[in-house]
Formats: sequence, structure tokens, C-alpha cells
Amino acid sequence: MTQPHDALFKLTFSEPAELAAMLRDLLPPPVLALLDLDGLVALPPEQHSAELRARTPDLHFQAPWRPGGYAHLTILIEHQSSPDPQMPYRALRAAMRVWEQVEGPRLPVVLTLVVAHGERPWTAPRRLSELYDAPPEAIAGLKPYLPELELWFEDLSVTPDDQLPGQGGGRLALLLMRHAHEGRTLPLLNQHLPLYERALRERGDHWAAAVLKYAIYLNQSRVSPAETERAMALLHPPEREQVMSWMQREREEGRQEERSRSLLMMQKVIRRGVLHRFGTLRPEHERALSEASPARLERWMDLIFTAPTAEALFNAPPERAAP
Repeated sequence: MTQPHDALFKLTFSEPAELAAMLRDLLPPPVLALLDLDGLVALPPEQHSAELRARTPDLHFQAPWRPGGYAHLTILIEHQSSPDPQMPYRALRAAMRVWEQVEGPRLPVVLTLVVAHGERPWTAPRRLSELYDAPPEAIAGLKPYLPELELWFEDLSVTPDDQLPGQGGGRLALLLMRHAHEGRTLPLLNQHLPLYERALRERGDHWAAAVLKYAIYLNQSRVSPAETERAMALLHPPEREQVMSWMQREREEGRQEERSRSLLMMQKVIRRGVLHRFGTLRPEHERALSEASPARLERWMDLIFTAPTAEALFNAPPERAAP
């Protein structure tokens, strides 16, 4: 599973209803009174230029203002697991790229919502003015003439669980992301199983299977069948079997990675031992080392400190099986 946070975040909040529920908890009340979140719609990629599609976040939405007219709100969502010191500049560039697509004299409001889910609170700049390379007194004096932007920000590391924004699946996704660094995502999912079950009914088995895989993948301790039983039982058979097959592949890949790490470690120990005892590692011995079977490496590990020469080490016969 690559980029698990990206996958869960985009799968969850690409649904306008999930995003609207989060925005209702985050937007100031005067803005909520003017913004029609029931009219929130995702913008299809083809509505943007190739450059805009390639260089802006994947989730784009628009919502109309209640007074009418052509004013609208475009929301660009980012999530960062570690502080990005350039984020205010990135937010400004995102706004500029949206404005470059506009025909007419008036510009739409553009907000970049940053959802941070790092282990520690966000410490990077939140205002564009913090990035200017000038004495603070000069920046203060030039303030009316300099572009400014303050990030619209939700830092999950400082938001208590019961105050996370959103409802249903969105709240559960943010909850898992908030605690992902702790390595106990599966117990957390089981702790909030009623919320998971309710979100499953609203979002369907595909979303629920993705959330379960996320919780299993980010759980740092070995996962037992009992830990997945309750959540797995809520899925319909096709998705349940798909998750079980994925778990089997993950276990096998994990075993293969563990074996590979073990082989590399043995090769490293033997290589260092040869260089320490004999001063050089000949090309044919390096080749034999890289191609050796696990049993052969284990045999060399046994002999590395007793073989009289490198030739004797690499030409040693395999151990005979006991009669």
C-alpha cells in the first residue's frame, strides 16, 4: 500500500457530503450563512488546464454563494503529515493558478484547507509574510503593499478526538489519521466500531474495506484474526474476501522483505569479516556472495572467523547432514 494517508483522505473527502460536513464545523458562522454547501460539487479534471491538473491538489470543489451571481468558492484541500515551510507560498500559487483560468474582471474566493496529521503540532509558517527575506520592521512598514495569505488550518494533533470536524466516515477517517503515528489503528477502529458500521451503511463496502485495510496496514504490531473479525464481519462477502486476500499478500510480502533483510545482513557481516581478516574481497568472491543461497550464507557465517584463507572460506563444502 503506497501513500496510505493520501488514499484514505482522497477516497473519503472526494464525496461532497463528507466535505460539506467537515466544512460546516470549520467555517465561521457568517460565511456558512452565505455559502450554500448543499450545492457543493466536485470539479471534474477536464475543467482545468493540463498544467492545473498536474500541479494542484486532486480534490477541487465549488460552492455557490446564496446571494446568487457568479461568485463562488473553490476549495483546494491539502493534507500534510510533516510541516512544510513553503505551505503559505504553495497556497498562494494554488490560488493564482485558479485565477489564471478565470475570464472576467472579478476573482473567485480561493481557500486552501490544510489538514495536518503529524505526530507533533505544526511549527512551520502559517502566513506568507513569514517567508519574506527582510527585517521584521521593513515587512511591518510595507504591509499594505505586500501580498499576504494566512493558511486555513486544521491541525489534528491538537484537536481532541471528540472535537474533530465532520460526521460519519469523514470523522472516522480523521480520527484514524490523527492517531496513525501511534501504531494502534486497528484497536482504535474496533473501539469506534459503531461509527464504522454507520459510515459503512452511508458510504458502502468499497469505502469500508479501504478503511479496514488502512487500519491494518498502519497497525505496527502483528494483526491477529480476532482483531479483524468484528470489522470484517460487517462487510459483504466480495469485499470481505478481497480484504482477506490483500492481507495474505501483505503477509507474504512482509515475509519476503524479512528474508531479504536477513540475507543482506548476512552478506554484510561476511563481507566485513573477509575484509577485516584478509584485507580484500576478490570480484569472484563478491559475485559468489551476491548469488549465494541462504544455506550457503549461513555456512560462511559459521566459518568466517575460523577459515584460514578467503579461498578456504568460499570453497568450503556444505555441511553434511547428520546420519
